[in-house]
Amino acid sequence: MRSYQPAATSAVRSYPLTTLFVCTTLVVVLCLSTFSEQAPFLRTLQDQEKTFDQQLDAAAHIVRHRELIEVLETKGDEISKLLRDSANDYFCPYSQDVVWNKYPPLDFGKCEDTETYNHFSFAGGMTNGLKFLFLATLISVEQGRCFEGGTGLTHQYFQDIGFTHHTRYAPVRSSRVKNELDWKTVWDNLRNRRIESEHYDFSNTTTFGYSHPDPNVNGLSLKRHFMRRFWQLRPQYREKTCQSLLVDHHDLLQKDYIAFSVRRGDKYLEGFSYPSMEEYVVAADPIVFDGKDKLVYVATDDCSVMQELRALRPSWTFESQCDLLDGGGDDENHKGFALSDMIKMNMSDKEDHYRKFFVEIYAMALSKVFIGVSYTNVSWWIYMLRPDGVDKSTFLMLDTKRTFDPLAVW
Repeated sequence: MRSYQPAATSAVRSYPLTTLFVCTTLVVVLCLSTFSEQAPFLRTLQDQEKTFDQQLDAAAHIVRHRELIEVLETKGDEISKLLRDSANDYFCPYSQDVVWNKYPPLDFGKCEDTETYNHFSFAGGMTNGLKFLFLATLISVEQGRCFEGGTGLTHQYFQDIGFTHHTRYAPVRSSRVKNELDWKTVWDNLRNRRIESEHYDFSNTTTFGYSHPDPNVNGLSLKRHFMRRFWQLRPQYREKTCQSLLVDHHDLLQKDYIAFSVRRGDKYLEGFSYPSMEEYVVAADPIVFDGKDKLVYVATDDCSVMQELRALRPSWTFESQCDLLDGGGDDENHKGFALSDMIKMNMSDKEDHYRKFFVEIYAMALSKVFIGVSYTNVSWWIYMLRPDGVDKSTFLMLDTKRTFDPLAVW
């Protein structure tokens, strides 16, 4: 009996499993057979859905352009004035004192918390790193804490961001405990990201000498206001940037123009597809400024696009830093930026890279209409630099035709 019972038990236990396997196999076969019969129908539905999406995109594209044209017709002069005023008192004033009188640099030695200071480690590309540095600085204002987070890169080109190793900050560092801020703290928490739908009271803050006059300011207005104090080129780089816009680009900031932001390079590694140059010019076709000839500033890491743009619209005037590079930038060094390229650059190449970049940032931020893509942090940096009050319809994203995700706007 002992030799028989285990075998019988095993057979009884295996029977349900065998039955389950057979049934499952039959179901799978039936499902595959049904799917095979339904596949053409499902593909038709998918094609129809794709076509419907394309029609919605096209319709939304038309609506957004109508909104833009209406805004330019009714508020065009107001927008131009906001942009000129911003050029004259923040971007390219006649003297550095003009900026510092209106937007004095943050005083990172002024903080209420005597026990803790915040630290954030800068990482990534410049605008990606600055984005998190910016949000980390803003939360430090809210907490009343001193802040450390800049790098050699930021200290070289910008007014100090966070306290440095200057001896005057030594007591701050030695007398407080360091609190390491994680990027998720300022990004995953939407309130700390300062999105537009959230409101804040910074009217009584004194940290870094910063406050906002509106006790119920929305996140977007707060960030644009704070940006003027947070991000300032050092005088020598500001002067060179403004000189290039004045001389090389024929006093661009005092004109009405469109800006194209064309970002390629390593973005394909992240799965993004690039809009064609045809899409850029078609988006710009309906835009007219008082019947004047079309003037377009092109900021790009791929200078090969300039020839294509000029061939597509030979009657338009295109301005670009690419035209100032040897060979019009038509060489392997200017056919798409990859972050990994930075480690290969010598100091002279890096200097040239950032000088070009600063000119492009200024030109894009002060364009009457911006046309770009959402997959680069540069676009959102530009969005924050544009004067508060410039209508949103003047900021077009080619890869998000219906509307751009408000949560993507940092």
